[in-house]
Amino acid sequence: MTVRSILIIGTAATLCAVLAACAASGETSPEIDPAPVEAGVGTPTPEEGDESGAPPDAEPSGPRWGTPVGWAAQPLEREGETHSAVTGGAAGETVTADDADTLAEHLAAEEPLVVEVSGRIELDGAVRVGSDKTLIAAAEETAELVGGRLVVEEAANVVISDLTLDADGTAVSVRGGSHHVWIDGNTLRGGRDEALISITDGADHVTVSWNHFRDSEAALGVGGREDGPDPIRVSVHHNLFEGIDTRNPRVRGAARAHVFNNFYRGTAGHGVESGYGAAVLVEGNYFDGVGISVTVDPEVPGSAFTRDNLLVDTGQPELFGTVDDPPYAYELDDTADVPDIVTATAGAGR
Repeated sequence: MTVRSILIIGTAATLCAVLAACAASGETSPEIDPAPVEAGVGTPTPEEGDESGAPPDAEPSGPRWGTPVGWAAQPLEREGETHSAVTGGAAGETVTADDADTLAEHLAAEEPLVVEVSGRIELDGAVRVGSDKTLIAAAEETAELVGGRLVVEEAANVVISDLTLDADGTAVSVRGGSHHVWIDGNTLRGGRDEALISITDGADHVTVSWNHFRDSEAALGVGGREDGPDPIRVSVHHNLFEGIDTRNPRVRGAARAHVFNNFYRGTAGHGVESGYGAAVLVEGNYFDGVGISVTVDPEVPGSAFTRDNLLVDTGQPELFGTVDDPPYAYELDDTADVPDIVTATAGAGR
């Protein structure tokens, strides 16, 4: 189990201590992003027991990580069937891929598999990821997928973890009604003006956590203008967004996103954007050197509600409408501790 899977205790004891220290030294205190009372529905009330909200009988998601937090851990009723928390390929065998053909063959298999990537693999175009798969770096190895993209389409129960994804455009696309997908602990870069991760077209119950987004103009797109009425529910937590101008994430259409405990550093444009009727709860994030922390589409806005964020050299958020709290249990790290926690742990090989 990696350090990502347990509660991490930060170096700063409390936010009050940080503010007091800044005042004593004569430095400018970071601004606390306030939340208007009328724009939300109160503080989450975590249930007792498993903080992930996963069913008590859920199996671990794989050999080296813990239980996901957020939407990927929640059961889903679909077409008369109940789908439980994501477990990936944990029910199957562990296999190794060190070239593109072997990787594609394993990921297309009908049975559950844990697919360990060994070394550097150059992808030629899109590689489909089937249901009940875990794609992860081999133990004590650096695993890198270069070019191409991973496509999770009409699939369920998928884990993508501990990889470096160096893409020419989008690195991971989740679409076609796929659900229970956990993208955790990866380093993603090189997307140019396309989002490194795209979650659209009826996808649902997705968690994006502990990733390092860098060297791209856009990080994460959730939903779109043309998406149907069904919700796309996504949790985005403990990611490092570094120097990425927009879509951190951009949430549109019927999408519902919970964005918490992320660290934004050196983003000239904006962090989170809500548009076209989407709803986004943004809480406990640390914004450092960001043009504006949260914005809404100026022509067709979506709802955006913020609370307990810290803003350093960052513009105040634009708020609109109301946003419900998520139905699952979770525990926030202190916002002042987020930079230390995330930079020490997010990304591949941690």
